[in-house]
Amino acid sequence: QERIIRNLGNEEAARILNDMSDDDRTALLEELPAAIVTQLLTLLSPKEQQVARSLLGYPEGSVGRLMTTEFLTVRPDWTIGQSLEHIRTHGNDSETLNVIYVTDASGRLIDDVYIREFLVRPLEAKVDAIHDNRFLALRATDTQEVALSLFKKYDRNTLPVVDSSDMLLGIVTVDDMLDIQEEVATE
Repeated sequence: QERIIRNLGNEEAARILNDMSDDDRTALLEELPAAIVTQLLTLLSPKEQQVARSLLGYPEGSVGRLMTTEFLTVRPDWTIGQSLEHIRTHGNDSETLNVIYVTDASGRLIDDVYIREFLVRPLEAKVDAIHDNRFLALRATDTQEVALSLFKKYDRNTLPVVDSSDMLLGIVTVDDMLDIQEEVATE
């Protein structure tokens, strides 16, 4: 990986790094020497640089290192129609669209709702009517083993990641868990 990155020009490396998903970029950066990481971080856009530094700040082996910040949120007072329009407009920037996260105005997670609930409801219905405030979430400081256990136990495709105040920080997907399971099996 290091050799490939050194052989790429800065422009090409910047394009690749900025286009990578947050969790994949974090996995790459944590494998490289600190000097290379420092150099690569300067190639990122300011937004992506902030995300990368934040994810690299979590302990090694934690859910915070696995999560991606590419997810969609809606507000409980929005209509289904407003929510679907938001999903259409911003869906390309999301890691997955099978679960939509309901947050309050400050970003605190209220619920996670499967997209099918939005698709079968009247457009004028409020999001408040379709969520039940019962959700399963990981803490950013949870170990990857805890995450793997929850994915297995509850047969989930994605789980939200929150801080100690239930502020939504990111999501972890089943493909991340498959990578962890493969590492465990290899060890």
